[in-house]
Amino acid sequence: MTLIIDICSGTVLAAEHCVLVPDEALTEAEWEELDTMSDSEVSDLARERGRPVLPETQALDAVAELLSAADWSSDHIEAVAEMVRATGRTIADV
Repeated sequence: MTLIIDICSGTVLAAEHCVLVPDEALTEAEWEELDTMSDSEVSDLARERGRPVLPETQALDAVAELLSAADWSSDHIEAVAEMVRATGRTIADV
């Protein structure tokens, strides 16, 4: 299990129950309303617009392990791209 710990408050969370909500996922008004929303309203909003933290952490760990290899090849680049795509991001072909 991976834990997320808020170093200001000491709050401990399990990563599998957490999401990342990027700035652009909410309107300015929604960001301002967060302080007045109930816990269930915030949870609903996070479920709708957030990305799970755990796959992102797992992808970064896998990329770090792959890039620790002695010799890189074009196969490594494609493997990293697949790990990034697994987080829900897109990679443009150039």
